[in-house]
Amino acid sequence: MDKSTKDREFSNHQSDRVVVMDWRQPLLCQAAPWLLKQFGSGDLRANETLVVLPTRRAVDQLQAMVREAARADGVQTIGIEVMTTGDLVSRCVQPDVDPASEFEQTLAWSSALADQDAESLAQLLPSLPESGELSTWMEIGQVIGQLHASLAAEAISFEDAASYADGKDEVRRWRVLVQLHQKYLDCLVSAGRVDSDEAALASMDAGHSWRHRDNDKAVVLIGTTDLSPLVRRMLAKREGPVWALIGCSSDLRDRFDSYGAVIASKWLNHHVPLSPSHFVAAEGMADQADAVVETLAHFGKTHSVDQVVVGVTDETQVPLIETKCRLAGGSTFRYMGYTVKESAVGRLLDRILLHLQQRRWRSLASLVRHADVMAMLSDQLKVEDANGWLGELDQVMASCFPRDIDGDLPPQSVHNETVTRVRDIIETWLSPWRSRRRTIVQWARVLASLLEQVDGVRRSRGSAPSDRTSRGFAVAKLVLDDVASVSQSLDQPVNGVAALEMLAARIGRERLSDERPRSLDEANDDRIGVYGWLDLALDTSPAMVLCGLNHPFVPESVSGDPFLPRSLRLTLLQSANDRRYARDVVALHQMIASRPSIRFVVGSHAADGSPTPPSRLISAQPANDAAETVLHLLTQKRPAVKVMQHIDREAYPVESSLDDWANPPPVEPHPAISVMSVTAFSDYLTCPYRFYLRHVLKMRPIDDSAMELAANQFGDMVHGALEWFGRGDDKDEADPRRIEDALITALDAYAAQVYGENASATVAIQVRQARRRLRTVAQRQAERVAAGWRIHAVEASVDESDVDSETGRPKPPTGITVDGKFMGLRGRFDRIDYHPDSGRWAILDYKTHGHPPEKKHLKKHSDGSTQWVDLQLPLYRRFIPDLGIPANPDEVELGYFNVAEKDSETKINLAGFTPKQFDDANEQIEWCVRAVQAGQFEPTTDTVLYDDYEWLMNRRASPHTEAASMTAVSESHS
Repeated sequence: MDKSTKDREFSNHQSDRVVVMDWRQPLLCQAAPWLLKQFGSGDLRANETLVVLPTRRAVDQLQAMVREAARADGVQTIGIEVMTTGDLVSRCVQPDVDPASEFEQTLAWSSALADQDAESLAQLLPSLPESGELSTWMEIGQVIGQLHASLAAEAISFEDAASYADGKDEVRRWRVLVQLHQKYLDCLVSAGRVDSDEAALASMDAGHSWRHRDNDKAVVLIGTTDLSPLVRRMLAKREGPVWALIGCSSDLRDRFDSYGAVIASKWLNHHVPLSPSHFVAAEGMADQADAVVETLAHFGKTHSVDQVVVGVTDETQVPLIETKCRLAGGSTFRYMGYTVKESAVGRLLDRILLHLQQRRWRSLASLVRHADVMAMLSDQLKVEDANGWLGELDQVMASCFPRDIDGDLPPQSVHNETVTRVRDIIETWLSPWRSRRRTIVQWARVLASLLEQVDGVRRSRGSAPSDRTSRGFAVAKLVLDDVASVSQSLDQPVNGVAALEMLAARIGRERLSDERPRSLDEANDDRIGVYGWLDLALDTSPAMVLCGLNHPFVPESVSGDPFLPRSLRLTLLQSANDRRYARDVVALHQMIASRPSIRFVVGSHAADGSPTPPSRLISAQPANDAAETVLHLLTQKRPAVKVMQHIDREAYPVESSLDDWANPPPVEPHPAISVMSVTAFSDYLTCPYRFYLRHVLKMRPIDDSAMELAANQFGDMVHGALEWFGRGDDKDEADPRRIEDALITALDAYAAQVYGENASATVAIQVRQARRRLRTVAQRQAERVAAGWRIHAVEASVDESDVDSETGRPKPPTGITVDGKFMGLRGRFDRIDYHPDSGRWAILDYKTHGHPPEKKHLKKHSDGSTQWVDLQLPLYRRFIPDLGIPANPDEVELGYFNVAEKDSETKINLAGFTPKQFDDANEQIEWCVRAVQAGQFEPTTDTVLYDDYEWLMNRRASPHTEAASMTAVSESHS
């Protein structure tokens, strides 16, 4: 009997080995006892059977259930081989030489591309990278490699694909691709490697594919409703029997083929028993996470935690769901785990790469904030706490805005020594990456050494070897060991940044499994599992909530590769999309039929804000029902549900509630305030609590992420230039050109001293903006001098502890006594002018806005009354005798010298406060002193503009009532 006849006969017999199991029960719950029965009756032998499932989660569940069932029957534990369909493919092929790793395949494709002539490559690529740009060639090689893998999954070779080419452009393009394919294979042969997909196709063409020891073993396929053509061809070449266990009703058996895979065309019009009660309407990502928690709380009335699972169709949904569950007192684990890129190791590699690429102070500041780098730096700086040197770095970043890492810091920075040392340590640490070109294997060893150094510091500080970061380092080491074993003929020289980019991307794709729940035969786990869509069809939990039954997440659409011939692209695209739709319809029906409690959260928007229509799976019901369901989801809001929150008593053992968490930290006992500055009064009027944070606790925020001067820093720069001018020889100059030159010189000197030559480009632009303003100031100053005024003093100060400059003795303290208690006062005055001819005096404050004093000092109410919100000028009036000004305070002019953005608003604005208003101001001053001395620091209920402490003022948090767990829930309809 020839081979083809044998294959046909085997295929006919195979149809008898499809076992239909009622999908009103979970398929795995029926599969486990079926396997035990088959092993017990002798039809199958455990050590001669391969059990295949579609996902790793199903593998774990079945193994646990078989152990439990065997124990219940008093049977010795059965050691069966259980694997995924992907594992099955690797078991099938036994090439004569070692299969190439994914990285080696990409290197081989990049070598083939780099070796191809530019003229033919122009048929594929509109622009070609330089010959030495290995990383770019590898990116292109990875794209073509993915095309090669997707074709192999359909059991199609490059030569087969080329036969579909139609038209001159397609024919020329595929002629080049076939040439590249041959060069790719030649590269692998030279390296002593083989492409496993190519080996599988060649083996099947030769009439055999299975390893000899596996060829006669039985294969049991469980729930594998979506088998690729490659797997199907491989199964058809087997000598041993193939069983397929499917979940459905008996009348639907003809919709599955002989391997239990869906026949897509027969499922396109299938109706799933959906009802409105299955759906939960939600809006954006946060609302979808709320809907999940509300549903879990509802399920908690009838199900224990280990009976409930959460499904997601979009992995970006997971972090928010986890957070919401924690706030509600529940704990979760994500079965799909995390990519290394999401871990501390991935962030470390990203920040190192960013710093090597940019070499900026900002990239350095980001790198040293990584916890492991921070620990390493603290060790080398011989300090226990990183807050000291990190605070100094933040001060430099926030006040000097340095740019290039090799540039000098400004002379005025007081933290230069520490910050420069931090920079030098990092530069020495990363110096190998700036050396000569090395091969990829050599760079892999350099990176392995760097990571080992960082991980060593972690271990020395007592980090747990099982935590996620430690596992990330372990996975990175395995990847680098794999790269270090690359065939010498494929290894290529590359610069450090390009090598790190490739290696970081390769490491970042690896996954770190979350700590898995205990198996079914151990104590129940108290965490809710979070699973991907493909894990849910075979899940055995009686309660399930799926977040994101939306397009485009499910069914996931297959997009055609632009390199594919058009006719083949359309054929494969339609076939793959129909197959996935059929697979997902079957999965949806199995989920609903096999469990009593299930909900599908349908959101309106994805994480990026893009709209997400309901999934087309909702159309798997009669047309009128589908239309009604979609209309309901788009127009109706779900009932309002309040999930009662939970407080972790181990972390917060004191009596508290979420109401406490929603409030800022309480005022602590503190020393009495004995001195207040002029600006402190306006701070207190704005918000007493924020006054307490700034002036009592000395909490001053530092924004090291700012890219430009803040308004107060821009004002300081203008003030600095005007102060230098007021102290200089040109302060009484009448010529506006000379005044302008002196002001610009003072500004440039200030900027050089404070920001240096290495400041960011944005600061340079702001310096030019200040120059433009000062040119207008020069005109106004010339007018002031022409009117007879002269600058008497700049930056004069009054302090409660001032000393007489002539006698050296302390002056009488400056301050105010209220209710018998003295409060010291201090202030600094931008400018004091004197008019010799008239004997008049004026106190002016420089402002970089265009508002007159009345607008900044007084707030108008709707009834026409005014309220003091800034007491600066009234306080200046009280200081006049302390300044040594020989004039009646009522006669001294007070006002602003506005240095505004608009030229028309740059001028001197004198205050026109009435005696009654000054009296009111004095009462307000006394009220502030009295309240501060009494320790009255309640937060304001008004909105605070330009709030430096918003992160502490948690009023936006929604207070909830404490509850013991997520099961406590109260419901009320909107």
